[in-house]
Amino acid sequence: MTHHRSLLLPVLAVALSACADAPTAAIVDGPDLAVVAPGHLVAGSGHVTTPAGTREFTFHAVERPDGSVGGSYKIVLPNGLFFEADVTCTAVETTTGWVGGVIRATNAAVVVVGSTSMFYVIDNGEGGNPADVVSIAAFNQPEGADLEFCAERPLVLPQQSVTEGNVQVR
Repeated sequence: MTHHRSLLLPVLAVALSACADAPTAAIVDGPDLAVVAPGHLVAGSGHVTTPAGTREFTFHAVERPDGSVGGSYKIVLPNGLFFEADVTCTAVETTTGWVGGVIRATNAAVVVVGSTSMFYVIDNGEGGNPADVVSIAAFNQPEGADLEFCAERPLVLPQQSVTEGNVQVR
């Protein structure tokens, strides 16, 4: 059973080059995604305030001990446009988590089902001072760009503070 979560982040197409020889990752999902140790977990939900309105987000990405990954995210803008993605990769470095996926559903004519998407988050702990951070989500990226994003771990996508909610990176 695939878990569906809401992830509302600003959406921006960011050109990232695909790496033809990027490592592959298995997509694994099931009811036990959030109960995995010692693999990494990148999860969260909340709001991001922008001039266009408030966007909400929820996502979960887990790396299992065998290196396989699972999870999903959904991005919905204030105007109701959205896309959903299945997680294909995740990476964790201290309090920062990178997540990539393949878009599986959308109601936005500009978003291509089957293309890749990616974003990163920074977990600044509980209490909101400083607030957790989410990057905008790149979409319509070529095959392999998600895996390259997780492998390279760039911080090139613009960031926004989470105004309500929480991000967990472990």
